Amino acid sequence: MRAFAMALLVTFGLVFANDSWSESIDARGTDTGPATSGYEAADPDFRLYRQKLAAAHALARADQHAGADRALATLIADPKFGALSTSDQRATLSAAGWAAVKLDRLEDARDLYLRATAIGPEDPDDWYRLSTLEWDLKHVDASAAALTHFTERWPELLTNVDVDYLLRLVRELDPGSQTRLNLLQAMFDANWENKQGGASSVWFALALAQIERGDAEAAMAAIKRVVSPSHLIKLRSDKRFDALVTSDAWTFNVEHAARRQAEELQLQVSLDPSTLDKQVQLSYAMLTAGMNEEVIALADSAVAKIASAPADAPPFTDIGNQVWLMNNRAIALRRTGLVDEALAELLRGSQLDEDGQVNVSQALNLGQFYCSLNRPDEALAAIGKVGLMSGYGRLVQASVQQRAALQQGDAAGAARALAYIREHREDSQTLLLEALIEAGHLADAARAITELLTSPYERPELLEWLQEYRMAPVLPGDERARANRKALLARPDLQEAVMRVGRIQQYGIYGSYGME
Repeated sequence: MRAFAMALLVTFGLVFANDSWSESIDARGTDTGPATSGYEAADPDFRLYRQKLAAAHALARADQHAGADRALATLIADPKFGALSTSDQRATLSAAGWAAVKLDRLEDARDLYLRATAIGPEDPDDWYRLSTLEWDLKHVDASAAALTHFTERWPELLTNVDVDYLLRLVRELDPGSQTRLNLLQAMFDANWENKQGGASSVWFALALAQIERGDAEAAMAAIKRVVSPSHLIKLRSDKRFDALVTSDAWTFNVEHAARRQAEELQLQVSLDPSTLDKQVQLSYAMLTAGMNEEVIALADSAVAKIASAPADAPPFTDIGNQVWLMNNRAIALRRTGLVDEALAELLRGSQLDEDGQVNVSQALNLGQFYCSLNRPDEALAAIGKVGLMSGYGRLVQASVQQRAALQQGDAAGAARALAYIREHREDSQTLLLEALIEAGHLADAARAITELLTSPYERPELLEWLQEYRMAPVLPGDERARANRKALLARPDLQEAVMRVGRIQQYGIYGSYGME
C-alpha cells in the first residue's frame, strides 16, 4: 500500500468508516429503504440476496478484507444489485472500495468509489477517499476535482483534511488551470485556515490566478487574507498587484508581519505544548524575524525536556521533529557569531534519524555549512553518507559538490555538478541561479532570470529571491558568492528586466533558513 494515501485514509475523521457502509442494511438482511426496481422484498431469492449482502458487510466491518472483497464483488455483479435502494448501492460500493484499498488494488478501489459517488453523492467519506486514490494514481486534476466537490458540499469538514495533502495538491496542479482555481476558490469560500501559517500561500496563489484573469475585485478579497512576510513580499515586489497593494500601509509591513507571525505561533505553542512541530514552526517564524536568541532558548528548553524524560514517556507526541529544532538552533547560533557551536549542533542533528530514516536533510545542511567554512573535504564526506532523496535533495547534493570542487580547484568536478543542476533545474530554478552565481557565470544567470520573469507563475518566487534581506556576517566560503550576487544585481540588463515587471527592495527580515 502506498504509505501516503493509506495514512490519509485511515486517519481521516468524518463519518468514517464501516458503519457508514451498512447503516441501511441491518443484521437480518432487510432493506430499510425502498427497492428501486423489479424485485420485491418478499421474493425469497431477493431476501436470500439481502442476507448474503448483510453477511458481506459484516465481513467488511470485521476488517476481513479478502472475504469481504470476494463476497461484495459477487453481489455487485448480481442483477439483483440494481434492485437495492440507491443508499444501499452506494454503501455496498463504498465497502467494496475500502476492501480494495486494504488489498492494495488502488485502481479497482478508485473505480468503485467513482461508481459510489455517481449513484449516491451524499457521503463525504467517499469523495475524500476518491480524491486520495486519484492522487496516489497520479491523477492530480481528478484528485483536485473530487476534493473541490467535497469542499463545496461540506465546507465545515475541510478542517479535517490533512494540511500537507491540501498544500501538496495545490502545488502540483497547473498554476494556470481552471481546476486549480476551482479548488482554491472552494477553500476560500470554506474559510479554510492553517494555524501553522501555510494559508497565505493558498491565498496568494488565488490572488495571482484572479489577477491573471483580470478580476481585481476577487484578487483583492484573497489578498486581504495574505499575512505571511514572504507572501507580502511577493505582493509588494510584483507590479501586477500595484493597484491593490499600498506598500507603506501597516497591512503590508513585512517586518510587522514577521513579528505578528511569531507571536501567533507562540500562542499556539502555549495552547499545545506537547506537539514539537508547533515549536519547529515557531522557530522558523523567529528566524525570519531575527529572534535568534529566542530560537536558541526555545530549542534548549525542548531538548532538555527530551533528555530528562523517561524513554517510554517522551514529552512530545512527535519526537522526530527534534532534528529540525536542532537545525534551526544551529542557524541561530551561526547568526549570533557562535560558529563552532553551530557546527557542533549540525553534527549532532545529522546523527539522529529523520522520520525513521537516515537523516538526509541535516547531512546536506552540514555539507553546505562546511562549504561556507571553506572545508570542502569535510563537506564531501558529510554528503557521502546520504542515500535515497528527493529530486530537490539531489540538487542540493550537487550544489555542495560544485562548491567543494571550486574550493578544491577541481574545475572538471565543478562543471559536472553544474551540468547536473542545469539538467534538473525544474526541481529548483533558484538553486540553478545560486550555482551560476557560485561559478561566476553572471551573464548566464542574468539571462535565466530575464526568461523566468516572463513567466506569470515563476515570477513571484523569483522576485522574492531577488530581494535584499538581513544576512549574518559572511563566512570565508561564502565571500565569492556574495560578491558575485552583488555584481549580478548591479547589472543594467538585469535591472531593466526586473523593472519591467517588479522591483527590488531592502527588508529587515532574514529571507532564508540557510546558514547565511
